[in-house]
Amino acid sequence: MKEWWVQVGLLSVPLLAVYLHIPPPKLSPALLSWRSSGSYFTYKEQNIFYRGDRSMGAVGSSDVVVLLHGFPTPSSDWCKIWEGLTQRFHRVVALDFVGFGFSDKPRPHHYSIFEQASIVEGLMHHLGLHHHKIHLLSHDYGDTVAQELLH
Repeated sequence: MKEWWVQVGLLSVPLLAVYLHIPPPKLSPALLSWRSSGSYFTYKEQNIFYRGDRSMGAVGSSDVVVLLHGFPTPSSDWCKIWEGLTQRFHRVVALDFVGFGFSDKPRPHHYSIFEQASIVEGLMHHLGLHHHKIHLLSHDYGDTVAQELLH
């Protein structure tokens, strides 16, 4: 077993980095592309990142799918199936919940599933989709938000 001071030292380095506000590493080209393809809307003074592509491949479809990501990941979780979804649906929308991805991360803040569901509803109003039939595709944390939206 290593000496206790080595273990304390290894734990202290990341904490010191956070304390000193050492900048995070640069974004990968894939994440830079994801961010540049998106937009922001404001929900109660919070900037919320979303990507909402209208499809050219879904001829005759008026269906909308909203993608709800998991914990602790952002909307870019969906990047590998994004193109396939745009071929099936008229509109594909993904957002970063508050506190995740490119959305604001307010501190201190009382994060809740109810607030995340309200943000999704706010985005649907912002995009003019609140009267459309909407399909939800979610996983992990997003499942709980989806359940609140269905309620």
